[in-house]
Amino acid sequence: MCRKFIAIVLFIVPSLLTSAQSDDTQYAKRVVKRLASPAFNGRGYAANGDKKAARFIAAEMKKTGVKPLFENDYFQHFELGANTFPGDLRVSLDNHRLTPGVDFIVWSGSPSVDGRFAVNTIKRSDLYGDRVPVSDIVKDGHFLLIDNRKPADESRELARQADAAILFLRNDADIALPGVIIYDDSKLTWSSQTKPSARPVIFVNQPRLDPQGISSIAITVESVWTPNYTTQNVAGIIPGTASPDSMIVVCAHYDHLGRMGKKTYIPGANDNASGTAFILDLARHYANHPPKYSMVFIAFSGEESGLLGSKAFVKNTPVDLAKIKFLINFDMVGTGDDGITVVNAPIFPEAFSRMTQLNDDQQYLKAINSRGESCNSDHCPFYQEGVPSFFIYTQGGIAAYHDIHDRASTLPFTAYVQLKSLIIDFFKLM
Repeated sequence: MCRKFIAIVLFIVPSLLTSAQSDDTQYAKRVVKRLASPAFNGRGYAANGDKKAARFIAAEMKKTGVKPLFENDYFQHFELGANTFPGDLRVSLDNHRLTPGVDFIVWSGSPSVDGRFAVNTIKRSDLYGDRVPVSDIVKDGHFLLIDNRKPADESRELARQADAAILFLRNDADIALPGVIIYDDSKLTWSSQTKPSARPVIFVNQPRLDPQGISSIAITVESVWTPNYTTQNVAGIIPGTASPDSMIVVCAHYDHLGRMGKKTYIPGANDNASGTAFILDLARHYANHPPKYSMVFIAFSGEESGLLGSKAFVKNTPVDLAKIKFLINFDMVGTGDDGITVVNAPIFPEAFSRMTQLNDDQQYLKAINSRGESCNSDHCPFYQEGVPSFFIYTQGGIAAYHDIHDRASTLPFTAYVQLKSLIIDFFKLM
């Protein structure tokens, strides 16, 4: 009987662990699928995408048992400039209708434009030289198409000259130029802007077209510039059982790039629905395993616009930053084939050593890579105020980034469970 009982226990325990791990992954997948769905409009500032996402995150926190951080409220409101594209977006070069996100993207600062324009085409090499005469390039009433494919023999200095000239042509408000088309073979990668640019700019990657043969563009871009758009961070807390005045903070940005016209949105599954799901999943864990120190969970808006949400939080913080024992920011944690990278690892060597030792002992991840100081995500405003901080992202797997291909259906969650286990073990050593 004893041997039979032991055998049953040995069978049940691994099964329970596997079931718990599966539940973790399934929860994360559900959250990412929801946040990256069309209903949330790319979590940008068109059609209230950010507000819909914030309400969903707050509801998840409340359901888990996380208490509001801001005077009985989960939301911290702040303002930013937002240029959005909620309306019509159509581009045709001659008779070739282009598909947004597939064949072209509109520069995120572009103002509205509607009409058909003649096209004047130049090559990138035409821009070599520190002072290229604008009169040799700009034709009255013509869109300027720059064939931006780099010649094989382009030197670093020539590249600098061409890039500087392109920025000038895109941004100088005094040039009588209705718009710019930049044609090359680079990946179409969108971004976010907090102010409008001088003219519409279209980036095109369509190998079937010969840029030298384009004579006209038919273009409709409906953009809306809101200089004081109100968005919000979302934050909650689980009070500590032994030292509630000391805090561990986990954070991630939930905002993304929003809509590019009525029919196209940028899902942002890995960037950063994955990080948002991760901190919500950690909240589920700590709600069931009360921590020694208070656990603070923050989902930031405005990261894609220049870390504006985390800057707003630090500027008007509801917590004493000096009482934060450690902060980890998670951004793009949906892969992991090649392990993780830890930003600020050399700045906090003892904490990094503890993390790598845990990984060596438990073999959670393929690798933990060290990266130096970098102000590239929401850990930075805290770090600049003296808060010990890491920024963690996974490596390997899909390469989708700031494009229409960063979808929930293709996100593998390769090392999700292992990363969660590592982080929980790491915080136990605090």
